[in-house]
Amino acid sequence: MRVLLVSPNRTGRYLNGDDVFTRLLLNHPPRDVDYTHYLQALREGRLSRDAWARAWFASLWMHSRPPAGVSYEWGPLPPWRYRLLGRLLPDRPDEDIQWLCLRAPSEFDLIHSWAYPVRMGKRAPPTILHVGTGNLDVLHNYYGLNAKKVAALTRRDTPLLRALGVLHEQYHTAPAKRVVVASRYAWNLHRAGGVPESQLRLLRIGLDAPVDSKIRAARDRRVFRFTLVGHHFWRKGGRAVLAAFERLHQEYPEARLTIVSAIPPEIEPMKLAGIEWFDSLPREQIYHQIYPATDVLLLPSLAEGYGMAVVEAMGFGIPVIASHIAALPELVREGETGLLVPPDDSEALCRAMRYLIEEPGQAERFGAAGREAFLREHEIGVVMQGLRAIYREALEAVS
Repeated sequence: MRVLLVSPNRTGRYLNGDDVFTRLLLNHPPRDVDYTHYLQALREGRLSRDAWARAWFASLWMHSRPPAGVSYEWGPLPPWRYRLLGRLLPDRPDEDIQWLCLRAPSEFDLIHSWAYPVRMGKRAPPTILHVGTGNLDVLHNYYGLNAKKVAALTRRDTPLLRALGVLHEQYHTAPAKRVVVASRYAWNLHRAGGVPESQLRLLRIGLDAPVDSKIRAARDRRVFRFTLVGHHFWRKGGRAVLAAFERLHQEYPEARLTIVSAIPPEIEPMKLAGIEWFDSLPREQIYHQIYPATDVLLLPSLAEGYGMAVVEAMGFGIPVIASHIAALPELVREGETGLLVPPDDSEALCRAMRYLIEEPGQAERFGAAGREAFLREHEIGVVMQGLRAIYREALEAVS
């Protein structure tokens, strides 16, 4: 089965879960599936851009300007013009999404669109949309737009995207053969947004399983180490983490906190006692050095798409303290694989951290249960088997 993968695959210092999942798909394709990433197909001339003006118009309409540090390869329109025109539409927050208008050749059997709205033309192969939390949730919880503003944007955007023929997870899913979501939370959001249940499929996000002999092998038994991993420090609950750890460190000087996140300019990490801060690290170093030395992962996010760091921690047998929002309660089962706290509540977070320091046996049990759940639901082989079944189902829906 020849599948064109339309998804983020960026390089650089800050990669998010979308990029990580793209590379996992390319490195671990389902059985009998041959992936071609759309950027490779463009370079090789097997895929061409189509209706670039409409792509730019949709992007300008939906977004105020490109996010900082993200390069856009849209064709004839230079980035400075994009930024200039974007000032005319300042009512929508920046989102890290490219709007793609492509012309797919008939050599592909299926198109798998992950995290990108896409327009593939009338003669394109059948398409599945693979989505995260949902656009409405992002606007409300990530960017803080009130319900009235979100409803106004929805009324404005839906007719435009349908007229342009752009497949979008929330506004225009009808042409897609299946809409794949990673959580029950996302399932409910899309059902409420009008996506029929017959079109939805639930499939967890998969990752490589760490080798048993290397799991948490680098831990220093003389200290108890908490870890936060995530690029957007404040959104990942950074304020509560710093406040909770400062209080905890006074009681337990042996406690340590490792942070892998972009350092906000207003923070001087060298002055924070017991904290080791990395502005960014290669994924391999996080897997080989950071996670194996971690006792508890912290992810008390204010808003969250899925929680890739939680899945990574579960694979390493690390218990998790996370906020009780979005899909996180599906991953962190309270009292079984970790603890849940309200977002932005440093006192509740500190209590949970103190409990796991004082009950290391319980922390070990949480971690072991998380590892079992990872192997059952998130191990890459299990997920790829489920994805292959969805591909087959989508193709059978055509015939």
